[in-house]
Amino acid sequence: MKLHPQIERLNQIGIALSHEIHLEKLLALIVTEARSFTNADAGSLYTLEKEQLLFRIAQNDTLDQKGSRSSFKPVPIPLNTQSIAGYVALNGEVLDIDDVYHLSGELPYSFNQDFDRKNKYRSQSMLVVPMKEPDGEVLGVLQLINAKEENGQVVRFPESIISLTMSLASQAAVAIRNARLISYIKSLFEALIRYSASAIDARSPHTAGHSRRVAAYSAIIAEEINQLNHGPFKNIRFTRDELERLNYSAWLHDLGKIGVPEAILDKHLRLPAGTEEIIEERFKHCAACLVLEAALAGDPRPQEITRPQREALKEDLERLKNINRANWLPDEDEAFLDQLQARTFQDAEGERRHLLKDEEMVYLTVKKGNLTPEEYKTMQGHVEHTLNIVKNIPFTGHLEAVPSIAASHHEMLNGTGYPRHLHDDQIAIEARILAMVDIFDALTAIDRPYRKAAPPERACAILQSDAESGRLDKDIVELFVSQRLWERITEK
Repeated sequence: MKLHPQIERLNQIGIALSHEIHLEKLLALIVTEARSFTNADAGSLYTLEKEQLLFRIAQNDTLDQKGSRSSFKPVPIPLNTQSIAGYVALNGEVLDIDDVYHLSGELPYSFNQDFDRKNKYRSQSMLVVPMKEPDGEVLGVLQLINAKEENGQVVRFPESIISLTMSLASQAAVAIRNARLISYIKSLFEALIRYSASAIDARSPHTAGHSRRVAAYSAIIAEEINQLNHGPFKNIRFTRDELERLNYSAWLHDLGKIGVPEAILDKHLRLPAGTEEIIEERFKHCAACLVLEAALAGDPRPQEITRPQREALKEDLERLKNINRANWLPDEDEAFLDQLQARTFQDAEGERRHLLKDEEMVYLTVKKGNLTPEEYKTMQGHVEHTLNIVKNIPFTGHLEAVPSIAASHHEMLNGTGYPRHLHDDQIAIEARILAMVDIFDALTAIDRPYRKAAPPERACAILQSDAESGRLDKDIVELFVSQRLWERITEK
Protein backbone atom coordinates (compact mmCIF):
# COMPACT_ATOMS: atom_id res chain seq x y z
CA MET A 1 0.00 0.00 0.00
CA LYS A 2 1.42 3.39 -1.01
CA LEU A 3 1.65 5.71 1.97
CA HIS A 4 1.84 9.07 0.19
CA PRO A 5 -1.80 9.07 -1.04
CA GLN A 6 -2.87 7.86 2.41
CA ILE A 7 -1.05 10.71 4.13
CA GLU A 8 -2.67 13.17 1.75
CA ARG A 9 -6.05 11.62 2.49
CA LEU A 10 -5.32 11.83 6.22
CA ASN A 11 -4.68 15.58 5.88
CA GLN A 12 -7.97 16.01 4.04
CA ILE A 13 -9.80 14.13 6.79
CA GLY A 14 -8.15 16.31 9.44
CA ILE A 15 -9.37 19.44 7.67
CA ALA A 16 -12.91 18.01 7.40
CA LEU A 17 -12.98 17.11 11.10
CA SER A 18 -11.76 20.54 12.16
CA HIS A 19 -14.64 22.21 10.29
CA GLU A 20 -17.42 20.21 11.98
CA ILE A 21 -18.48 21.70 15.32
CA HIS A 22 -21.70 19.77 15.95
CA LEU A 23 -20.67 16.84 18.14
CA GLU A 24 -23.09 14.18 16.89
CA LYS A 25 -22.32 14.94 13.24
CA LEU A 26 -18.60 14.99 14.07
CA LEU A 27 -18.69 11.54 15.67
CA ALA A 28 -20.48 10.08 12.65
CA LEU A 29 -17.99 11.79 10.33
CA ILE A 30 -15.04 10.30 12.24
CA VAL A 31 -16.34 6.76 11.77
CA THR A 32 -17.26 7.36 8.12
CA GLU A 33 -13.86 8.81 7.24
CA ALA A 34 -11.93 6.20 9.24
CA ARG A 35 -13.79 3.36 7.52
CA SER A 36 -13.17 4.91 4.11
CA PHE A 37 -9.51 5.42 5.00
CA THR A 38 -9.00 1.78 6.06
CA ASN A 39 -11.49 0.02 3.74
CA ALA A 40 -13.43 -1.19 6.78
CA ASP A 41 -16.88 -2.69 6.25
CA ALA A 42 -18.11 -1.52 9.63
CA GLY A 43 -17.14 0.72 12.51
CA SER A 44 -18.26 2.03 15.85
CA LEU A 45 -17.27 4.81 18.20
CA TYR A 46 -17.33 5.05 21.97
CA THR A 47 -16.83 8.17 24.06
CA LEU A 48 -15.46 8.17 27.58
CA GLU A 49 -17.81 10.11 29.85
CA LYS A 50 -18.16 10.13 33.64
CA GLU A 51 -16.29 6.89 34.25
CA GLN A 52 -18.23 4.95 31.63
CA LEU A 53 -18.09 4.22 27.92
CA LEU A 54 -20.96 5.46 25.82
CA PHE A 55 -21.56 3.51 22.61
CA ARG A 56 -22.38 6.45 20.31
CA ILE A 57 -22.05 5.48 16.63
CA ALA A 58 -22.47 2.21 14.70
CA GLN A 59 -22.06 1.90 10.92
CA ASN A 60 -22.16 -1.27 8.79
CA ASP A 61 -22.20 -1.32 4.99
CA THR A 62 -23.09 -5.00 4.63
CA LEU A 63 -26.14 -4.78 6.86
CA ASP A 64 -27.22 -1.47 5.34
CA GLN A 65 -27.16 -3.01 1.88
CA LYS A 66 -29.27 -5.91 3.12
CA GLY A 67 -31.59 -3.56 4.94
CA SER A 68 -31.52 -5.98 7.86
CA ARG A 69 -29.69 -4.04 10.56
CA SER A 70 -31.63 -3.52 13.79
CA SER A 71 -32.19 0.07 14.87
CA PHE A 72 -29.28 1.43 16.88
CA LYS A 73 -29.60 3.41 20.08
CA PRO A 74 -26.59 4.81 21.96
CA VAL A 75 -26.08 2.88 25.18
CA PRO A 76 -23.62 3.07 28.09
CA ILE A 77 -21.37 0.06 28.72
CA PRO A 78 -19.26 -0.69 31.80
CA LEU A 79 -15.75 0.71 31.74
CA ASN A 80 -13.63 -2.38 32.40
CA THR A 81 -11.10 -4.60 30.62
CA GLN A 82 -13.62 -7.36 29.88
CA SER A 83 -14.76 -5.69 26.63
CA ILE A 84 -12.39 -4.88 23.79
CA ALA A 85 -13.39 -1.21 23.75
CA GLY A 86 -13.11 -0.99 27.55
CA TYR A 87 -9.63 -2.52 27.51
CA VAL A 88 -8.39 -0.04 24.90
CA ALA A 89 -9.96 2.91 26.74
CA LEU A 90 -8.32 1.97 30.06
CA ASN A 91 -4.92 0.97 28.73
CA GLY A 92 -4.61 3.36 25.80
CA GLU A 93 -3.30 0.53 23.60
CA VAL A 94 -4.04 -0.26 19.97
CA LEU A 95 -5.44 -3.70 19.21
CA ASP A 96 -5.07 -5.21 15.72
CA ILE A 97 -7.01 -8.49 15.82
CA ASP A 98 -7.01 -11.05 13.01
CA ASP A 99 -10.24 -12.80 14.08
CA VAL A 100 -12.26 -11.76 17.12
CA TYR A 101 -13.93 -15.20 17.24
CA HIS A 102 -10.58 -16.83 18.00
CA LEU A 103 -9.23 -14.77 20.87
CA SER A 104 -7.04 -16.49 23.42
CA GLY A 105 -8.80 -17.33 26.65
CA GLU A 106 -5.83 -15.90 28.51
CA LEU A 107 -6.64 -12.38 27.40
CA PRO A 108 -8.56 -10.14 29.84
CA TYR A 109 -11.02 -9.11 27.11
CA SER A 110 -13.40 -11.08 24.91
CA PHE A 111 -15.72 -10.45 21.99
CA ASN A 112 -19.47 -10.34 22.56
CA GLN A 113 -21.18 -12.10 19.62
CA ASP A 114 -24.72 -11.01 20.48
CA PHE A 115 -24.81 -8.29 17.80
CA ASP A 116 -23.56 -10.70 15.12
CA ARG A 117 -26.12 -13.36 16.02
CA LYS A 118 -28.98 -10.86 16.12
CA ASN A 119 -28.09 -9.36 12.74
CA LYS A 120 -26.62 -12.50 11.07
CA TYR A 121 -23.28 -10.81 10.63
CA ARG A 122 -19.74 -12.14 10.99
CA SER A 123 -17.22 -9.84 12.62
CA GLN A 124 -13.68 -10.92 11.89
CA SER A 125 -10.74 -8.54 11.69
CA MET A 126 -10.79 -5.57 14.04
CA LEU A 127 -8.63 -2.51 14.56
CA VAL A 128 -9.38 -0.73 17.84
CA VAL A 129 -7.66 2.58 18.45
CA PRO A 130 -7.83 4.94 21.45
CA MET A 131 -8.66 8.54 20.60
CA LYS A 132 -6.00 10.38 22.58
CA GLU A 133 -5.36 14.05 23.05
CA PRO A 134 -1.74 15.31 22.78
CA ASP A 135 -1.43 15.09 26.59
CA GLY A 136 -2.34 11.39 26.46
CA GLU A 137 -5.89 11.68 27.82
CA VAL A 138 -8.23 9.15 26.19
CA LEU A 139 -11.52 10.67 25.05
CA GLY A 140 -12.92 7.60 23.38
CA VAL A 141 -12.35 4.53 21.26
CA LEU A 142 -12.58 4.05 17.50
CA GLN A 143 -13.37 0.47 16.49
CA LEU A 144 -13.01 -0.59 12.84
CA ILE A 145 -14.35 -3.97 11.73
CA ASN A 146 -13.59 -6.22 8.75
CA ALA A 147 -10.95 -4.69 6.51
CA LYS A 148 -11.76 -5.63 2.91
CA GLU A 149 -9.70 -6.07 -0.20
CA GLU A 150 -10.97 -5.00 -3.60
CA ASN A 151 -12.51 -8.42 -4.22
CA GLY A 152 -14.53 -8.12 -0.97
CA GLN A 153 -12.48 -10.63 0.99
CA VAL A 154 -12.09 -9.82 4.68
CA VAL A 155 -8.45 -9.53 5.74
CA ARG A 156 -6.48 -8.34 8.71
CA PHE A 157 -5.85 -4.60 8.96
CA PRO A 158 -2.32 -4.11 7.57
CA GLU A 159 0.39 -2.89 9.92
CA SER A 160 1.22 -0.10 7.49
CA ILE A 161 -2.14 1.54 8.18
CA ILE A 162 -2.03 1.35 11.99
CA SER A 163 0.17 4.38 12.66
CA LEU A 164 -1.84 6.48 10.22
CA THR A 165 -5.09 5.35 11.87
CA MET A 166 -3.63 6.32 15.24
CA SER A 167 -2.86 9.76 13.80
CA LEU A 168 -6.43 10.02 12.51
CA ALA A 169 -7.73 9.02 15.96
CA SER A 170 -5.59 11.73 17.56
CA GLN A 171 -6.99 14.33 15.16
CA ALA A 172 -10.46 13.04 15.99
CA ALA A 173 -9.76 13.45 19.73
CA VAL A 174 -8.73 17.07 19.23
CA ALA A 175 -11.83 17.70 17.10
CA ILE A 176 -14.04 16.13 19.77
CA ARG A 177 -12.45 18.25 22.48
CA ASN A 178 -12.97 21.41 20.40
CA ALA A 179 -16.59 20.48 19.62
CA ARG A 180 -17.26 19.84 23.31
CA LEU A 181 -15.65 23.13 24.26
CA ILE A 182 -17.70 25.01 21.67
CA SER A 183 -20.83 23.21 22.88
CA TYR A 184 -20.03 24.14 26.49
CA ILE A 185 -19.43 27.79 25.63
CA LYS A 186 -22.59 27.83 23.54
CA SER A 187 -24.64 26.26 26.35
CA LEU A 188 -23.24 28.82 28.79
CA PHE A 189 -24.06 31.67 26.39
CA GLU A 190 -27.59 30.36 25.82
CA ALA A 191 -28.14 30.05 29.58
CA LEU A 192 -27.03 33.66 30.06
CA ILE A 193 -29.44 34.76 27.33
CA ARG A 194 -32.34 32.82 28.83
CA TYR A 195 -31.74 33.97 32.40
CA SER A 196 -31.18 37.60 31.35
CA ALA A 197 -34.38 37.66 29.30
CA SER A 198 -36.32 35.88 32.04
CA ALA A 199 -35.07 38.33 34.67
CA ILE A 200 -36.20 41.29 32.56
CA ASP A 201 -39.59 39.67 31.92
CA ALA A 202 -39.94 39.07 35.67
CA ARG A 203 -39.72 42.80 36.41
CA SER A 204 -43.46 42.71 35.88
CA PRO A 205 -45.66 39.78 36.92
CA HIS A 206 -47.68 40.41 33.76
CA THR A 207 -44.78 39.67 31.41
CA ALA A 208 -43.11 36.82 33.33
CA GLY A 209 -42.29 33.97 30.96
CA HIS A 210 -43.09 36.04 27.86
CA SER A 211 -39.73 35.59 26.09
CA ARG A 212 -39.71 31.86 26.80
CA ARG A 213 -43.16 31.46 25.29
CA VAL A 214 -42.32 33.61 22.26
CA ALA A 215 -39.26 31.41 21.64
CA ALA A 216 -41.37 28.25 21.99
CA TYR A 217 -44.14 29.50 19.66
CA SER A 218 -41.56 30.62 17.09
CA ALA A 219 -39.78 27.25 17.09
CA ILE A 220 -43.09 25.40 16.67
CA ILE A 221 -44.03 27.55 13.65
CA ALA A 222 -40.61 27.09 12.02
CA GLU A 223 -40.73 23.33 12.59
CA GLU A 224 -44.21 23.17 11.06
CA ILE A 225 -43.04 25.15 8.01
CA ASN A 226 -40.20 22.64 7.56
CA GLN A 227 -42.78 19.84 7.24
CA LEU A 228 -44.75 21.51 4.44
CA ASN A 229 -44.24 20.47 0.83
CA HIS A 230 -47.06 22.54 -0.62
CA GLY A 231 -48.58 25.99 -0.34
CA PRO A 232 -46.78 29.28 0.31
CA PHE A 233 -44.04 27.63 2.42
CA LYS A 234 -43.16 24.72 0.11
CA ASN A 235 -39.81 26.29 -0.83
CA ILE A 236 -38.91 27.50 2.65
CA ARG A 237 -36.76 25.36 4.94
CA PHE A 238 -35.17 26.51 8.16
CA THR A 239 -31.72 24.99 8.55
CA ARG A 240 -30.28 24.10 11.94
CA ASP A 241 -28.38 27.41 11.90
CA GLU A 242 -31.48 29.40 10.96
CA LEU A 243 -33.51 27.74 13.74
CA GLU A 244 -30.77 28.73 16.16
CA ARG A 245 -30.85 32.30 14.86
CA LEU A 246 -34.62 32.45 15.31
CA ASN A 247 -34.35 31.07 18.84
CA TYR A 248 -31.74 33.66 19.88
CA SER A 249 -33.77 36.47 18.30
CA ALA A 250 -36.91 35.36 20.16
CA TRP A 251 -35.19 35.20 23.54
CA LEU A 252 -33.54 38.60 23.02
CA HIS A 253 -36.41 40.52 21.44
CA ASP A 254 -37.47 42.30 24.65
CA LEU A 255 -34.02 42.68 26.20
CA GLY A 256 -34.31 46.46 25.68
CA LYS A 257 -37.07 46.65 28.29
CA ILE A 258 -34.27 46.92 30.81
CA GLY A 259 -34.13 50.57 29.70
CA VAL A 260 -37.84 51.22 30.31
CA PRO A 261 -38.69 52.72 33.75
CA GLU A 262 -40.59 50.30 35.94
CA ALA A 263 -43.32 52.90 36.50
CA ILE A 264 -44.15 52.60 32.78
CA LEU A 265 -43.32 48.94 32.28
CA ASP A 266 -45.68 47.79 35.03
CA LYS A 267 -48.14 50.65 35.00
CA HIS A 268 -51.44 49.46 36.45
CA LEU A 269 -53.56 52.62 36.14
CA ARG A 270 -53.85 55.63 33.89
CA LEU A 271 -52.62 57.95 36.62
CA PRO A 272 -49.07 57.60 37.98
CA ALA A 273 -48.71 55.72 41.26
CA GLY A 274 -50.02 57.71 44.22
CA THR A 275 -51.85 60.31 42.13
CA GLU A 276 -55.30 58.80 42.65
CA GLU A 277 -54.83 59.09 46.42
CA ILE A 278 -53.88 62.77 46.06
CA ILE A 279 -57.01 63.43 43.99
CA GLU A 280 -59.14 61.58 46.55
CA GLU A 281 -57.79 63.86 49.30
CA ARG A 282 -58.62 66.85 47.12
CA PHE A 283 -62.23 65.62 46.78
CA LYS A 284 -62.46 65.19 50.56
CA HIS A 285 -61.03 68.66 51.04
CA CYS A 286 -63.60 70.01 48.60
CA ALA A 287 -66.40 68.30 50.58
CA ALA A 288 -65.08 69.76 53.84
CA CYS A 289 -64.92 73.21 52.29
CA LEU A 290 -68.58 72.93 51.25
CA VAL A 291 -69.53 72.35 54.88
CA LEU A 292 -67.30 75.23 56.02
CA GLU A 293 -68.79 77.64 53.47
CA ALA A 294 -72.31 76.75 54.61
CA ALA A 295 -71.36 77.27 58.25
CA LEU A 296 -69.71 80.64 57.52
CA ALA A 297 -72.85 81.64 55.63
CA GLY A 298 -74.79 81.13 58.87
CA ASP A 299 -76.61 77.94 57.94
CA PRO A 300 -77.56 76.15 61.18
CA ARG A 301 -77.30 72.72 59.55
CA PRO A 302 -74.21 72.84 57.31
CA GLN A 303 -73.76 69.04 57.28
CA GLU A 304 -77.37 68.41 56.28
CA ILE A 305 -77.61 71.14 53.68
CA THR A 306 -74.42 70.05 51.90
CA ARG A 307 -75.13 66.29 52.00
CA PRO A 308 -76.43 66.04 48.38
CA GLN A 309 -73.38 67.88 47.09
CA ARG A 310 -71.01 65.72 49.10
CA GLU A 311 -72.75 62.50 47.95
CA ALA A 312 -72.46 63.69 44.37
CA LEU A 313 -68.73 64.26 44.94
CA LYS A 314 -68.38 60.66 46.19
CA GLU A 315 -70.15 59.33 43.12
CA ASP A 316 -67.96 61.45 40.87
CA LEU A 317 -64.84 60.16 42.64
CA GLU A 318 -65.92 56.54 42.17
CA ARG A 319 -66.56 57.15 38.47
CA LEU A 320 -63.14 58.79 38.17
CA LYS A 321 -61.54 55.74 39.84
CA ASN A 322 -63.26 53.43 37.37
CA ILE A 323 -61.98 55.54 34.50
CA ASN A 324 -58.50 55.33 35.99
CA ARG A 325 -58.72 51.52 35.72
CA ALA A 326 -60.38 51.32 32.31
CA ASN A 327 -58.68 50.28 29.07
CA TRP A 328 -60.95 52.42 26.90
CA LEU A 329 -62.32 55.96 27.33
CA PRO A 330 -65.83 56.44 25.89
CA ASP A 331 -66.84 59.92 24.74
CA GLU A 332 -69.26 60.34 27.66
CA ASP A 333 -66.48 59.66 30.17
CA GLU A 334 -64.23 62.16 28.42
CA ALA A 335 -67.00 64.77 28.67
CA PHE A 336 -67.42 63.91 32.35
CA LEU A 337 -63.69 64.50 32.97
CA ASP A 338 -63.89 67.87 31.19
CA GLN A 339 -66.75 68.86 33.50
CA LEU A 340 -64.78 67.78 36.56
CA GLN A 341 -61.76 69.78 35.52
CA ALA A 342 -63.91 72.85 35.02
CA ARG A 343 -65.21 72.63 38.58
CA THR A 344 -63.46 74.66 41.25
CA PHE A 345 -63.75 75.04 44.97
CA GLN A 346 -62.45 77.52 47.52
CA ASP A 347 -59.93 76.06 49.92
CA ALA A 348 -59.37 77.06 53.56
CA GLU A 349 -56.98 79.84 52.46
CA GLY A 350 -59.65 81.32 50.21
CA GLU A 351 -58.00 80.31 46.94
CA ARG A 352 -59.95 78.77 44.05
CA ARG A 353 -58.71 75.33 43.07
CA HIS A 354 -59.64 72.90 40.27
CA LEU A 355 -60.77 69.38 41.13
CA LEU A 356 -58.45 68.05 38.41
CA LYS A 357 -55.14 69.52 37.29
CA ASP A 358 -54.08 69.82 33.66
CA GLU A 359 -51.29 67.23 34.02
CA GLU A 360 -53.75 64.74 35.57
CA MET A 361 -56.10 65.21 32.62
CA VAL A 362 -53.30 64.22 30.25
CA TYR A 363 -53.20 60.78 31.91
CA LEU A 364 -56.94 60.34 32.36
CA THR A 365 -57.98 61.28 28.84
CA VAL A 366 -55.89 58.64 27.03
CA LYS A 367 -58.35 57.02 24.62
CA LYS A 368 -56.95 53.45 24.68
CA GLY A 369 -54.73 51.74 27.21
CA ASN A 370 -53.17 53.50 30.14
CA LEU A 371 -50.06 55.10 28.63
CA THR A 372 -49.84 58.70 27.54
CA PRO A 373 -48.31 59.40 24.11
CA GLU A 374 -45.04 60.29 25.84
CA GLU A 375 -45.09 57.12 27.95
CA TYR A 376 -45.98 55.02 24.91
CA LYS A 377 -43.04 56.52 23.04
CA THR A 378 -40.81 55.56 25.96
CA MET A 379 -42.21 52.01 25.90
CA GLN A 380 -41.65 51.77 22.14
CA GLY A 381 -38.06 52.79 22.77
CA HIS A 382 -37.38 49.32 24.16
CA VAL A 383 -36.89 48.14 20.58
CA GLU A 384 -34.07 50.64 20.02
CA HIS A 385 -32.62 49.61 23.37
CA THR A 386 -32.76 45.97 22.24
CA LEU A 387 -30.90 46.81 19.04
CA ASN A 388 -28.25 48.85 20.85
CA ILE A 389 -27.67 46.09 23.41
CA VAL A 390 -27.78 43.06 21.13
CA LYS A 391 -25.65 44.54 18.35
CA ASN A 392 -22.82 44.81 20.88
CA ILE A 393 -22.85 41.02 21.29
CA PRO A 394 -20.23 39.79 18.79
CA PHE A 395 -22.61 37.70 16.66
CA THR A 396 -20.96 36.47 13.47
CA GLY A 397 -21.75 34.12 10.60
CA HIS A 398 -25.30 32.81 10.57
CA LEU A 399 -26.06 34.72 13.79
CA GLU A 400 -25.05 38.12 12.42
CA ALA A 401 -28.68 39.06 11.70
CA VAL A 402 -29.90 38.36 15.26
CA PRO A 403 -29.84 42.05 16.37
CA SER A 404 -31.85 43.17 13.33
CA ILE A 405 -34.41 40.36 13.64
CA ALA A 406 -34.82 40.84 17.39
CA ALA A 407 -35.33 44.59 16.92
CA SER A 408 -37.92 44.12 14.14
CA HIS A 409 -40.59 42.30 16.15
CA HIS A 410 -42.86 45.37 16.12
CA GLU A 411 -42.49 46.06 12.39
CA MET A 412 -45.69 45.56 10.38
CA LEU A 413 -45.96 44.67 6.67
CA ASN A 414 -47.95 47.81 5.86
CA GLY A 415 -45.33 50.11 7.40
CA THR A 416 -47.36 51.00 10.49
CA GLY A 417 -44.91 49.30 12.85
CA TYR A 418 -41.86 50.71 14.56
CA PRO A 419 -39.12 51.80 14.92
CA ARG A 420 -38.10 51.84 11.24
CA HIS A 421 -41.56 51.54 9.62
CA LEU A 422 -40.40 48.72 7.35
CA HIS A 423 -42.61 47.28 4.59
CA ASP A 424 -43.18 43.78 3.18
CA ASP A 425 -39.94 42.17 1.98
CA GLN A 426 -37.89 44.51 4.14
CA ILE A 427 -39.03 42.38 7.07
CA ALA A 428 -37.36 38.95 7.40
CA ILE A 429 -39.61 35.91 7.83
CA GLU A 430 -38.15 35.38 11.32
CA ALA A 431 -39.24 38.90 12.32
CA ARG A 432 -42.71 38.28 10.85
CA ILE A 433 -43.03 35.17 13.01
CA LEU A 434 -41.88 37.08 16.10
CA ALA A 435 -44.33 39.92 15.42
CA MET A 436 -47.28 37.54 15.31
CA VAL A 437 -46.41 35.40 18.35
CA ASP A 438 -45.51 38.50 20.37
CA ILE A 439 -49.06 39.79 19.84
CA PHE A 440 -50.63 36.40 20.49
CA ASP A 441 -48.80 35.93 23.79
CA ALA A 442 -49.57 39.48 24.91
CA LEU A 443 -53.27 38.80 24.29
CA THR A 444 -53.46 35.37 25.91
CA ALA A 445 -51.01 35.71 28.78
CA ILE A 446 -51.98 36.35 32.40
CA ASP A 447 -54.62 39.03 33.07
CA ARG A 448 -53.30 42.56 32.73
CA PRO A 449 -54.46 45.32 35.12
CA TYR A 450 -56.33 47.02 32.29
CA ARG A 451 -57.86 43.94 30.62
CA LYS A 452 -58.56 40.25 30.99
CA ALA A 453 -56.54 37.61 29.16
CA ALA A 454 -58.18 36.71 25.85
CA PRO A 455 -59.00 33.06 25.06
CA PRO A 456 -56.92 31.67 22.16
CA GLU A 457 -59.85 31.78 19.72
CA ARG A 458 -60.43 35.48 20.40
CA ALA A 459 -56.69 36.18 20.08
CA CYS A 460 -56.65 34.31 16.74
CA ALA A 461 -59.53 36.43 15.48
CA ILE A 462 -57.49 39.55 16.30
CA LEU A 463 -54.46 38.10 14.49
CA GLN A 464 -56.61 37.40 11.42
CA SER A 465 -57.97 40.94 11.52
CA ASP A 466 -54.41 42.30 11.65
CA ALA A 467 -53.50 40.07 8.72
CA GLU A 468 -56.46 41.33 6.70
CA SER A 469 -55.46 44.92 7.39
CA GLY A 470 -51.97 44.21 6.08
CA ARG A 471 -50.15 44.37 9.40
CA LEU A 472 -49.26 40.70 9.86
CA ASP A 473 -48.20 38.01 7.39
CA LYS A 474 -51.40 36.25 6.24
CA ASP A 475 -49.69 32.94 5.52
CA ILE A 476 -48.03 32.72 8.93
CA VAL A 477 -51.27 33.68 10.69
CA GLU A 478 -53.25 31.13 8.66
CA LEU A 479 -50.75 28.37 9.45
CA PHE A 480 -50.77 29.22 13.16
CA VAL A 481 -54.56 29.41 13.38
CA SER A 482 -55.55 26.53 11.10
CA GLN A 483 -53.15 24.08 12.75
CA ARG A 484 -53.86 25.40 16.26
CA LEU A 485 -50.11 25.54 16.83
CA TRP A 486 -50.48 27.32 20.19
CA GLU A 487 -51.72 24.04 21.64
CA ARG A 488 -48.33 22.40 21.07
CA ILE A 489 -46.62 24.64 23.60
CA THR A 490 -49.08 23.31 26.18
CA GLU A 491 -48.27 19.75 25.14
CA LYS A 492 -44.54 20.43 25.55
